[in-house]
Amino acid sequence: MSANTNKKLDSDIKTRMSVLFEVLGGTVDLKVADGLEVTCAADGSVIAQLATDSKKTVDQKAATARKAQKIWCMKSRVQRVALVEALSAAIKEHREPLATLITLEVGKTLKEAYTEVDGSADILAKTIKDVSLPEFGGMLRAKERPPVGIVGLITSFNFPLVVANWNMGAALVAGNAVLWKPSEKTPLVALGYKCVFDKVAGGNSDLLQMIVGKRDVGEALVASEEVDMVSATGSVAMGKGIKATLSKKYNKGVKHILELGGNNGVIITEKTSRPHREWAINALLTSFLGTSGQRCTNTRRVFIHRSVYDEVCEYFKIKLDTFIASGAIQNPLSGESNEYGYGPLIDRDAFRRFEHAKHRVEMEGGLTVLGTRLLQAEYPNAYYVEPALSFLPSQTAIMLEETFAPILYLVPYDGEVEVAAALVNAPANAGLVSAIYTQNQEEADCFAHLSEAGHVLINSPKGTGTPAYGMGFGGNKDSGEGEILNSCDPLQAFTRDGHFTRIAQNKDIVMDVV
Repeated sequence: MSANTNKKLDSDIKTRMSVLFEVLGGTVDLKVADGLEVTCAADGSVIAQLATDSKKTVDQKAATARKAQKIWCMKSRVQRVALVEALSAAIKEHREPLATLITLEVGKTLKEAYTEVDGSADILAKTIKDVSLPEFGGMLRAKERPPVGIVGLITSFNFPLVVANWNMGAALVAGNAVLWKPSEKTPLVALGYKCVFDKVAGGNSDLLQMIVGKRDVGEALVASEEVDMVSATGSVAMGKGIKATLSKKYNKGVKHILELGGNNGVIITEKTSRPHREWAINALLTSFLGTSGQRCTNTRRVFIHRSVYDEVCEYFKIKLDTFIASGAIQNPLSGESNEYGYGPLIDRDAFRRFEHAKHRVEMEGGLTVLGTRLLQAEYPNAYYVEPALSFLPSQTAIMLEETFAPILYLVPYDGEVEVAAALVNAPANAGLVSAIYTQNQEEADCFAHLSEAGHVLINSPKGTGTPAYGMGFGGNKDSGEGEILNSCDPLQAFTRDGHFTRIAQNKDIVMDVV
């Protein structure tokens, strides 16, 4: 490592990081020699070097978690819920330092980072609400099933807190312990979360064990026979690797959760008025530009009836020109935000994928406009880009890949909605969200029937960006297996099949008074 990098570490850690962890109530060694380098997406500087785990330490932490879980699962539902309630409150209490860590690592605007922190706390509160059956006949009711034991949690860089809490609350209330490996790109947010968790959990702090490292460490976690269940969020390739490893493990009879890519397709039909088409475009911009195209729910492909194709493309271009000209794409550390939460790409690899996609469009007979790199002189090691529009005469090979970056493919189609639905369904990784904008109910019903995605949205005000609507979150095909955020029964995914214990307690009897 160069002396210049060490100098950056010394100054940046002192001013940006140490104080944050002090506020969060924990200590983390941020300057481990030859440790995992963590960079700031906003300016490219190295902000930490962290000690990493190995197969040996993964097994050791799993054993520690197992001891804690055996005690935890014997506690009452009330006690388990109380911990999760306290965790939700503590996250809100530490809103500012957690949001700052998200901005530093992920590059989100502060506004979007605050939204994520608030949302992650709200998810825990929602989980508590959803695990309780409604009161009936003066009796408080609950349904217990055996916990799976140890949940191996792997999370993505783009939502380092929200994705964790999709799993954490339900896993803990169900009586499990958690081994959490965050993305190697955003471990600091997870370590900050662990500081908050330890203060809340007290003697139960061993229920959450942190695993830091790259792919090999994640593979060790998945392969460990001490890990009873895996819930992982990431790429399709990662999911295939996890499934291959799981197939070699002893079958514990537990279903795993894989929330993978989303090559999400949208249809705009000719059976729309001009005002509705403009409204649709504004809605789609929200899900195209969110987190700079680095969400699994981003809109990536739009199929437009040829009769309105030119009009729709022109309006997309006008809207993006206006957004870029506004100067809204800035360093998020400045404190400035924009309505889409648009900031830098996470790192150089993301930028290279973006550039590769633009090149492929040209090679495959399309045209890309916009997409220029920005702020390079100020931040040579950070990657800000204009969002790009690619116009293609038909669906080509590059569109079958998920480009995790702000590039939107616009393609005309002819004929009925069935033709466009086949295009939307074509990629194997198009199993997460699909959407249609139409003012014809027959078209809407037809598309809902034909779509192969886990979520079908009809005239959504936020594009493909918020698909769950209280019905659980999960994809089909290569986009995933299993479901999280299951509002009907959030504990189901984190408990074993088998016997149920149905509990009903008279709410009118005062307890703990004698």
